[in-house]
Amino acid sequence: MNNFKIKNAEYVEVFVPNGNTKQTIYFPDLPNLRNRPIEGIEVYSVLEQGVTNTGYTVQAVAELVNATVTLYFDGGEYIVVPALSLRRVDNGTNHGFFQDIPNLAGQNIVWTKSYVQLNASVASFQNKSFLFNVYYVRN
Repeated sequence: MNNFKIKNAEYVEVFVPNGNTKQTIYFPDLPNLRNRPIEGIEVYSVLEQGVTNTGYTVQAVAELVNATVTLYFDGGEYIVVPALSLRRVDNGTNHGFFQDIPNLAGQNIVWTKSYVQLNASVASFQNKSFLFNVYYVRN
C-alpha cells in the first residue's frame, strides 16, 4: 500500500456518442485540470457506478478490457496504458479487489490531445461513458 493522499480530485467523463464510428475518443477540455500536476488517475466500470452524473451508463468491464488510454504530456511525451490497468476497485461478486490509485509523477496532461482508443467494435461502446477520477495538485 502506498501513502498516496487525495488532496484534489476531478470527476471526468469521456462520452462515446450514439452513432460514433471513430476508434479514438478524445477527452473533453478540462479547464480545472489545465497546468495542474497530475498525481493519479483511475477508471471506473458500471460495477462501481452504474450511471454518470450526466445520466449516461458507465462502460462495462468488457469494454474496459478492449480500450487503451493515451495521456499526452506537455513537451510531446505520452504514456499508453490498458484502460483496465487504471481500475483499482472491483465490486464484482466473484472478484472483489481494492488496490492503490495508479500514480503519475506530477505531469501536466494536455487533455484535448489525450484520448481513449477503442480496440473492438465501436458499437459496444456507444451511448456510454468512460468514467475517470483524476487526482491533482492545486498550484
